[in-house]
Amino acid sequence: MPHTVRNLYSEHALDAKQVIVIKIGGSVLGELSAEFYQELVKLIDQGWFPVIVHGGGPAINQMLAKLGITSSFINGLRVTDGVTLEVVQMVLNGKENKEIVKRIQMAGGNAIGLSGIDQHMIEVEPLDPQLGYVGKIKQISCHLFSQLQFQNTIPVISPLGMDQKGQIYNINADTVAQAIATQLNASKLLMVSDIPGIYQTVKGKRKVLHLLTREEIDHLITEQHVLGGMIPKVEAALQCLDHGIDEVYILDGREKGILTKVIDHQLVGTKIYKARGAVG
Repeated sequence: MPHTVRNLYSEHALDAKQVIVIKIGGSVLGELSAEFYQELVKLIDQGWFPVIVHGGGPAINQMLAKLGITSSFINGLRVTDGVTLEVVQMVLNGKENKEIVKRIQMAGGNAIGLSGIDQHMIEVEPLDPQLGYVGKIKQISCHLFSQLQFQNTIPVISPLGMDQKGQIYNINADTVAQAIATQLNASKLLMVSDIPGIYQTVKGKRKVLHLLTREEIDHLITEQHVLGGMIPKVEAALQCLDHGIDEVYILDGREKGILTKVIDHQLVGTKIYKARGAVG
């Protein structure tokens, strides 16, 4: 969903060529290998500054089910009342976020767990009254990242934000990753999930589409080849292209050596890019 954010990131700007934002979906968090995190840490030695944004939908679903709380969704977004919000905060900040930090540090790196409410990083407003405490990003402050880059510390960010009155909101993680990538002028946004990319079904067989332009994505959406949870990923990718990000990848994080393959420009997952000469 298109949104406008005010960029509060002005001092000590990062080297745009080095920033790589990696969104890790909740569906794949429990399946990422030690090698994945080792590759992630090696990115720093290769001159990259990785910024991690993560989801946690499946773990949130499990905790809500244990507590006997029923979830409902509108257009793929979780309706978040006060009780559900407490569970979302507990799972995202207390479990998933710290698990990623732990895994990065076990792989030999430095990491710090944050959410969008820390240092007023993400200010939000309500997205839709029907959704309850689900936020739309209003502005982002990224001044903290230059210090973390200098310290070779990987930020791991959970998708929560806060309004001017101090109310916390849940935010779609794909949207957070896109907004942070845009504000940091990242070279790449990687969306790591448990699927190999965007695919078409041809004669009953799935075929991964490795390279897609904006025009081709629009056609796939029209023909209903892009459905369900893939829609916010694709929308985030197109927002990135509109704001100057060169490349967005949709990847299967379980594939051996996946991060190295992307850096080495191998044909993996789905790469979404703006065609030369295209107008955003």
